[in-house]
Amino acid sequence: MILLRSVFCPAWRRMGLNLIKPIVRNQTTTTTKTTTTTTATKSIFSNIQKSLTKNVLVFEYKDRILPVIGLIGLVQFIAFNFIAYWSFHLFGTVTAKEENLTTHSSLLERAATIIPTNKFRYTTNIIIVLLSGAIFAASIIYPARCIRRIYLLKDGSSVGIVTYALWPSARKFIVPLSDVSVHTALKGVGIFQKLHIRDRWLSHLVNSREGTFYNKSLYETIIALKRF
Repeated sequence: MILLRSVFCPAWRRMGLNLIKPIVRNQTTTTTKTTTTTTATKSIFSNIQKSLTKNVLVFEYKDRILPVIGLIGLVQFIAFNFIAYWSFHLFGTVTAKEENLTTHSSLLERAATIIPTNKFRYTTNIIIVLLSGAIFAASIIYPARCIRRIYLLKDGSSVGIVTYALWPSARKFIVPLSDVSVHTALKGVGIFQKLHIRDRWLSHLVNSREGTFYNKSLYETIIALKRF
């Protein structure tokens, strides 16, 4: 009956139109506002990228230890391997027989009667070499992951990254923004924010606590986006 009255009766028809108009107007206004905001945001970002006349330093992290940590790792690797070589020959001269002990026997000779000498010398050397090698590898890989500077290049579509790596190819390189992805927000991330680069095994580290953001808005709105 209500539908029939609204169709045939002009008064009921006007009443229905008056009820529907605010709903349609609100939906149109909300859609228009969302579209306008999105368009404005995109235009702001594109304008920022187009207005760059030179490379912009966005982030910088200065550290005194990282440039020499690889050298420290190399020195300890050589030192521990020398110790391993020396200990291998030292334990080889020990006679692991209890009847050969005298009152003047050293603590090393007495310990050799309890622990099998050959097994102990090989095990000790393997552990020393592996441990020093792992420390050396970490002292090379960690500085290569730590980002020293991030530049937004003047083309607006790529970034220049400088790390503390020992070898030149990993120390300075240029990456398109489409190959850069950050999965976590800068706020509340802790000390390091991981910056993923396409086709690289390990992520790079942005020290958000001790580093300096010269242009934080550019970093958060253009560089540090989740792209893959």
